[in-house]
Amino acid sequence: MNTINKYKIPVQGLPSGDEYFIRVIDIKGPEKGPKCYLQASMHGAEHQGNAVLYQLINYLESNDIKGSIRIVPTANPMAINAKMGPYTYGRFNTGTGDNWNRSYSNFTENNEKVHHFAKQHLNSSESDINMEYKKLMDGLLKDQIEESEYGSNQNGHLHLILQQLAINADYVLDLHTAGVATRYLYAPEYLAERSSALPFPFHLIIGDKFGGSMDEAAFITWVNLRNIFSDMGREFMIDFESYTLELGGEERISIEESSKDLEYILEYFSHKGLIKSSESRPEYKIIKCNKKDYKSYFAKQAGLYDFIAKPGELVKQGDVLAIGINFENYFSEQSIQFKLLANQDCIVLTHYPSSSVMQGAEIIQVMENFY
Repeated sequence: MNTINKYKIPVQGLPSGDEYFIRVIDIKGPEKGPKCYLQASMHGAEHQGNAVLYQLINYLESNDIKGSIRIVPTANPMAINAKMGPYTYGRFNTGTGDNWNRSYSNFTENNEKVHHFAKQHLNSSESDINMEYKKLMDGLLKDQIEESEYGSNQNGHLHLILQQLAINADYVLDLHTAGVATRYLYAPEYLAERSSALPFPFHLIIGDKFGGSMDEAAFITWVNLRNIFSDMGREFMIDFESYTLELGGEERISIEESSKDLEYILEYFSHKGLIKSSESRPEYKIIKCNKKDYKSYFAKQAGLYDFIAKPGELVKQGDVLAIGINFENYFSEQSIQFKLLANQDCIVLTHYPSSSVMQGAEIIQVMENFY
């Protein structure tokens, strides 16, 4: 049977003398195999990932795996506990305004030790490189934590802890949600084909670049190594995979929907050899688009919006995405009602969580030129 270990790590001291902790759950199977890391609620209002991790824990209590899985639910207690009335102000640090998912460390960029490692292992096997590079990265992260003589800010401190927890994983899944949204994922360009093993209905293919998020921090370490090898004349295939999974809308959980979310993740685990393959795999339809075709509509007019096109729906060019009303228009002999129309054929992924919209707000995000 699987072995399950649970422990806590302090991540922030409070003026009262209390502390915030994160909870780590390690599940190890009876046989060796891949390692997977999952975390949820880096943005405090994004709760559904925790429902999925709850379902996953239930599954792992009675189903053996090959390898190991590390689970970190409610990975950001500072964010999930930041309430304004009934709402969770969990996207940004309340003290600094920094986005909680934009301060991870690109610690292997322009690093002399990584260049030296590449020279040493220019002719090594990929399996040896994968094993030894993880050891190097673990040491580099420890060095970065110890080198903070003047301390580190809240975001950076938490992120280094989470990166270290994930450093030995072969696969990293960061569970998020959007405003009001369907299910979709972000995949780096080098995983554009392989992402089909994780059969969420919509895939956004982003560049192999670092923008500060967890999934990017996880894969950029391997992209940096690949690029150094390329400069030295060696082609290196990255086995490592990391994704951001968007699990519907924020400020809610659905136990019922989490069963379907878990189905996608278990299908991925099956494909990667963590669990046994089912005898009959269901057919999944996956629609993808490149990041440049992921478009945002910004409100040209302020007002109260009724979002007509629902997340996951196909909308034709010229169809109505949303209807707004603004009573100021009535005082300038204009129609109180106005419409937002689709510029091109598209699939709606997310829309603004409130009907009360300021001019310039990012209100609808869509996929265009999808395939």
